Amino acid sequence: MPIASALGCTLAQMALAWCLKNPNVSTVITGASRTSQVTENMQAIDVLPNLTGDVMASIEAVLQNQPQSAQDFR
Repeated sequence: MPIASALGCTLAQMALAWCLKNPNVSTVITGASRTSQVTENMQAIDVLPNLTGDVMASIEAVLQNQPQSAQDFR
């Protein structure tokens, strides 16, 4: 969560923004059981400009599971 805190967002918002920013992710499906969660999820769009190459590299270093395209497997 330190990366999300540094970005001024929640972990959920950062995760959704990461999915949106990743060129190997074609669809982002969200779920929510409360209206407040829908609002929080949609605020992930505001996080996108903050996901610089360095921030993405920091997230990837934590995750160690970067999605790959089908071409990467050939």
